[in-house]
Amino acid sequence: MVIGAHCTIDGATFAVGENGRIAIGDYCHLISTVLVCEAAITIGNYVSVGWNVTIADSDFHPLSPVDRMADAIALSPLGKGRPRPAFERAPVVIEDDVWIGPMAALLKGVHVGAGSLVEPGSVVTRSVPAGSRVMGNPARVIGEV
Repeated sequence: MVIGAHCTIDGATFAVGENGRIAIGDYCHLISTVLVCEAAITIGNYVSVGWNVTIADSDFHPLSPVDRMADAIALSPLGKGRPRPAFERAPVVIEDDVWIGPMAALLKGVHVGAGSLVEPGSVVTRSVPAGSRVMGNPARVIGEV
């Protein structure tokens, strides 16, 4: 994990897997943010993240029922070192000068372009062009900043 200069990080939760990498740029502000990382989360400079935002780069479990059961067993005391089944991971990138409103969620594979605005409560499931304003579940471009 790398955190840049002059950042304010208050009440954040970092759940970072064995191979996860988090990089936060300079002058960022994260309040009660949850970062769940198995691959990579990259946050640029001058990014403001509202309270109770979740940023996750994976599902953290397989999606098929059979693999989910195998995963539950592997994680349990009965697993005795069994490997976990594979699950999908994709890096999350947030470029410079982005504002993310409270209660938003950014999911695996999302790339938020520079100068964008994510409205409160939005669920971002696909990439956001630079200078865009997105809103909703799933989030859609509703204008420019």
